[in-house]
Amino acid sequence: MKTLGFLVAMALLGFGLASKYGPCKAKCRALGLRKCSRICRIATCDTIALSCWKTCSDSINGPNAANDLRECLQQCRVGNTCETASNKNCFIKILKENGHREGPVFTKDGHFYIVLPFDGEIRRVDLKLKKSSTFVAPSVNGFNGMPAGLQCDLENNIWVADARLGLLKVDQDGSFTQVATKDNQNETIQGCNDLIFDYHGNLWITASFGPIASKSFTDSRKDPFGSVYCYNMTTNEIIKVATGFLYPNGIAVQHDSNGTPKKLIFGSSYNITAPLWSFDIVSPCQIENKQVWGNLPANGNINGIDFDEKGNLIVTLIDNGSSLLFVFGPNGGTPTCQLKLPTTRATNIQFRPDSNELYITGDALLKLRWKYNGMKQYCEIA
Repeated sequence: MKTLGFLVAMALLGFGLASKYGPCKAKCRALGLRKCSRICRIATCDTIALSCWKTCSDSINGPNAANDLRECLQQCRVGNTCETASNKNCFIKILKENGHREGPVFTKDGHFYIVLPFDGEIRRVDLKLKKSSTFVAPSVNGFNGMPAGLQCDLENNIWVADARLGLLKVDQDGSFTQVATKDNQNETIQGCNDLIFDYHGNLWITASFGPIASKSFTDSRKDPFGSVYCYNMTTNEIIKVATGFLYPNGIAVQHDSNGTPKKLIFGSSYNITAPLWSFDIVSPCQIENKQVWGNLPANGNINGIDFDEKGNLIVTLIDNGSSLLFVFGPNGGTPTCQLKLPTTRATNIQFRPDSNELYITGDALLKLRWKYNGMKQYCEIA
């Protein structure tokens, strides 16, 4: 069902914090109706498209107003609560201590790693013992790192998107190299946030920050200088493929049925319309045809994104102290369902290889059994 403004600004409500839609109650009271809380009741975790609601409800009046309000709520719902392999209360908390966590990744040898950006650490997590330990705290020329995202390659190296040091490669003994400080145009690269390998081995990277150390730290929350890079594994050069974004964040690659990289998708945090941007991948590290692939509730902060094996894109979003997962079908557009998370700041997500176990970082480390297995990562395909 298409409604005016359905793909633009949307507003979150409740998500378990309330079961009444505030704009509906305000309209109900303005119409002089009674029992507005009952009229405006919605299912826990429902989302209403605000632009749709305004269009639908503006002309409501008369003796059928109560039923008309209920019909508008149904018409303007955005998706349903997502189905999982376990019920909504079966989140397992792996790490409980305070801290901001990001960048979950499984390596080829089965180890699991996360980052603590503000502590400057990459940590190895023992999922059975539910404990973590410092693996490496990178620094270069006296400048401490701020690791934000991790990926694994075919040789079991960990590639790191670092907000202060750029792009790093870490060996399994904890030693690391700073892969690049300049791009192929000899410009200082920007600080990096998230990254993903495509199946051809090229590495796509969101860069939300200003030039790496020794330059002063800046970010693109208010000034849209955020960029996207691609590291070409054949030529060993890093290329700025797009720029001019507010805080580009989570990133994913969609492949065709033959495993050829087809589309680059990434989020934009601190953007009022909460877009997911896409580009067509036309050759290694070359993109064209910028489009809005999908929209999330207005003013929400997109963070991590990942595909499941059915081609659904799972997106973490933070809004006013709540964290949610939104799910898009393979063609984007509007979310098909959403799920409230028992954490206030969900950041990123990662599937265990050949599994439906979905790990969610943030102010806790959570595990959820998803309905489907995750899409295979680059380091799983060989």
